[in-house]
Amino acid sequence: MYSNKLSQTSIMHMLMLNYALSFLCIFFPSFFILKIIVSWVYVKEETTTLPPGPPKWPIFGNLLQLGQLPHRDLAKICDKYGPLVYIRLGRVDAITTNDPDIIREILRQQDDIFASRPRTLAAEHLAYGCGDVALAALGPKWKRLRRICMEHLLTTKRLESFAGQRADEAQHLVKDVWAMAQKGKVINLREVLGAFSMNNVTRMLLGKQYFGAESAGPQEALEFMHITHELFWLLGLIYLGDYLPIWRWVDPYGCEKRMREVEKRVDDFHAKILEQHRKRRENGGVNDEGDMDFVDVLLSLPGEDGKGHMDDVEIKALIQDMIAAATDTSAVTNEWAMAEVIKHPYVLKRAQQELDSIVGPNRMVQESDLVHLNYLRCIVRETFRMHPAGPFLIPHESTRPTTINGYYIPERTRVFINTHGLGRNTKIWDNVEVFKPERHLLADGSRVEISHGRFQDLCRLAFGKRKCPGAPLGVTLVLLALARLLHSFDWSPPKGLRPKDIDTSEVYGMTMPKAKPLFAIAKPRLAAHLYD
Repeated sequence: MYSNKLSQTSIMHMLMLNYALSFLCIFFPSFFILKIIVSWVYVKEETTTLPPGPPKWPIFGNLLQLGQLPHRDLAKICDKYGPLVYIRLGRVDAITTNDPDIIREILRQQDDIFASRPRTLAAEHLAYGCGDVALAALGPKWKRLRRICMEHLLTTKRLESFAGQRADEAQHLVKDVWAMAQKGKVINLREVLGAFSMNNVTRMLLGKQYFGAESAGPQEALEFMHITHELFWLLGLIYLGDYLPIWRWVDPYGCEKRMREVEKRVDDFHAKILEQHRKRRENGGVNDEGDMDFVDVLLSLPGEDGKGHMDDVEIKALIQDMIAAATDTSAVTNEWAMAEVIKHPYVLKRAQQELDSIVGPNRMVQESDLVHLNYLRCIVRETFRMHPAGPFLIPHESTRPTTINGYYIPERTRVFINTHGLGRNTKIWDNVEVFKPERHLLADGSRVEISHGRFQDLCRLAFGKRKCPGAPLGVTLVLLALARLLHSFDWSPPKGLRPKDIDTSEVYGMTMPKAKPLFAIAKPRLAAHLYD
């Protein structure tokens, strides 16, 4: 009995010991694992706090909160939630800002992290698989193409070599407006300024005019202009298929189909340009560097790793970049400037007083005069403030996780820098809805620089690795056209309209033109022989 009882007691003790050991073996590892998980979650939550932002819908995120003017919608969100705002666009993380300090952080202090581009469907179709300078992701290919632009196309020497052509086109601009004014016609400033920008760019790039008496012809000119406008509209489109993949299956508005159609037309156009230039080179049409336009330069360069010649796709992508960067943007800026000047007669009068003082009534404005026209430069700066050529900078994308102002920014976050909202940020500017060039004048009377100081933050050309390499050319085209038009003519709205009636509503896109073309009456103010 005793033996059996001891045996039963021993068995019970052994079972209890086993249970205790099992409990300890399970509890302590579980406890430590649980503690690590809780600690990790706590730290993760603490270090991955996203910037503030508006409530989000399931699946759509904040997409439904963006209307036809998303730059204004996002500016209102920044006003409500702070200088740095997180939004969710379908499945894509995004941030937006209109604050100069945040912009400096993104484009200067953390330029290496934010220097890449998102891969959108429009860029894939219309920028040769994101293979151009403007829309390519950060990497060796982008660096090589940008180096080609800076070392072979947009050098100071090469841009100066086209100064004579710019002067010719400025005279064509004045002559065309003068001829229409003599006939009492209302001037469509969108058309004449578009032709000026287009001819300047195509003469440098392609060696031919597309508008005017000696141009390539009206049919080719119209086709070229139509392709350019279509390209810009599609590249600026907020296409839901980029954020909600299921949308691509439906594509109810046929956007992707339209992209493919424009893609083919653009490629055919560029292929024709290359063929024409190759034939000209074979026939001895290019004898020295002075005869070379940008396409000739690209055809003369070696390919990657110095082998053979540049790939045709790379050349086409660079051609497209040059056309896109310098045509629509400068024309849009000049139309806005003219609209505001005509809307504010005192600005026109003051600009003409400066022009009469520096240039005088006996000659036309020359490019060398532009550095001395301080008030004109203020007009351009104020135009960029109120009406930047693009409502956003081309979107950036983070290449790795980072923090801004203590907030966690995930990898591959899309960045929308709101230049339109920045120009109307009441923390920086007073009377934001008033066109007032005087705000940019310097107290010591020194020269007003177009892209220095706080204006640099809202200039569409920005700074950092992705700044526009054609900035000096674009500013020159804007200043030259504006100086010629204001010096040569008095301007007023069409009959029946007052200056204050001029419409200044905008249309959203990659660029931001006026909703309606600008029409005006021009009255010559110089001697007739100067226009011919």
